[in-house]
Amino acid sequence: MRVRFAPSPTGYLHIGNARTAVVNHLIAKKSGADYIIRIEDTDKERSTVESEISILDDLRWIGIEWNEGPDQDKGHGPYRQSERDAIYSEYTKRLLQSGHAFKCFCTNEQVEEDKKEAQDQNKPFLDRCRNLTLDEQEELCAGGQFPIKFKVPEGESITFDDKIKERVTFNSSNIGGDFIIVRSDGGAVYNYIVSIDDALMKITHVIRGEDHLSNTPKQILIAKALNLPIPEYAHLPLILGSDKKKLSKRHGITSVDIYRQEGYLPEALMNYLGLLGWSTESGEEILDFDKLISLFEISNISKSPAIFDFQKLKWMNGGYMKKYPLTQITDMFIPYLEKAEFDIKSISREKLETIISIIRNSCEILSDVAKPAAIFFNEINIPDEEADALLNEDYSKDIIKTASEIITSLNEETVLAGLIPGIKEKTEHKGKKLFHPIRAM
Repeated sequence: MRVRFAPSPTGYLHIGNARTAVVNHLIAKKSGADYIIRIEDTDKERSTVESEISILDDLRWIGIEWNEGPDQDKGHGPYRQSERDAIYSEYTKRLLQSGHAFKCFCTNEQVEEDKKEAQDQNKPFLDRCRNLTLDEQEELCAGGQFPIKFKVPEGESITFDDKIKERVTFNSSNIGGDFIIVRSDGGAVYNYIVSIDDALMKITHVIRGEDHLSNTPKQILIAKALNLPIPEYAHLPLILGSDKKKLSKRHGITSVDIYRQEGYLPEALMNYLGLLGWSTESGEEILDFDKLISLFEISNISKSPAIFDFQKLKWMNGGYMKKYPLTQITDMFIPYLEKAEFDIKSISREKLETIISIIRNSCEILSDVAKPAAIFFNEINIPDEEADALLNEDYSKDIIKTASEIITSLNEETVLAGLIPGIKEKTEHKGKKLFHPIRAM
């Protein structure tokens, strides 16, 4: 079994693509499959080396491991599509020779007119150049560069069994008609070369987002025309925001790089993305990696879109943070304390760990530490009138009374470590309602 993740290096790793990478990773680990990374960099204007480096770094950070890729050639490379032009050219010649492809000499205006006419007559679009012989094509070409199109057969049923969607059937007459496989500038397009790459890299299972479902019949037709093996497919349902619209920046963080910067843990992201679209029988949600692998079955993923719950991810991250020993979590918090410009070097390591022991449970992500830590590092200058008003709040009176009782019961060595946890436990206040009255006292 061989699976692949094929990102386009045109920006940062999107959380939706990260989910696809995680699912492939879980399947590879569970089945012992090979995991291949292929870089789909045919968009020469937008693809950058920096984006490729960033994406691979983010994948490693999440915990994803692969057997083959740009950094590990195992005989099926090159693993960047931009380095495979000679391979694609050979297959294009085969399609032209066999009559499965043709050069198109129509203008864009002619093509649009023909498409509209076919639509008005409720007929499939058939390119007017599709029946030209090779000799006629060469004569019309006369040294010029023209796009090459795949000749879509009429009225053919294209059926495949999807691991999530189950049986899926398309009619070839309803997939948009003859389509470009090589642009006039000589660049091969995605739907064409992905079929070649998957076959030559011996990919047995293509697991990807549902947005690629409509591409599948075209890729199957190309594979059949070239006598290439057809992989099994699984199309993951889309990820939506809370408003049930396609996940975007307006819903929250969508870049893995930003999750890293904010202080999310890789194991939490792996856990959350691995559970998207299904749940365990026990309802357990915080799973270590081995348990996640043992419980994961792609057939359990719902056919319906998954809702990305940002608060749940944050809660899950907090759960993982609680598992870390004090010394280790203190080290993890230090970069965020330094970013907040707290003078942590002026206090002993012992005192720093005492502070972290007090505030760690108020943090769900590492960057949360700045707010509760401020009480220990910043001078508190709350105006007298504001302080009076704050201390007259009912919840403040409860906190002051409880603080007095706790201070009386603790000795000098334990008061700092026991004060805030004790107040929090007895009053059940947290966040601003806990820390603001203490600052005003």
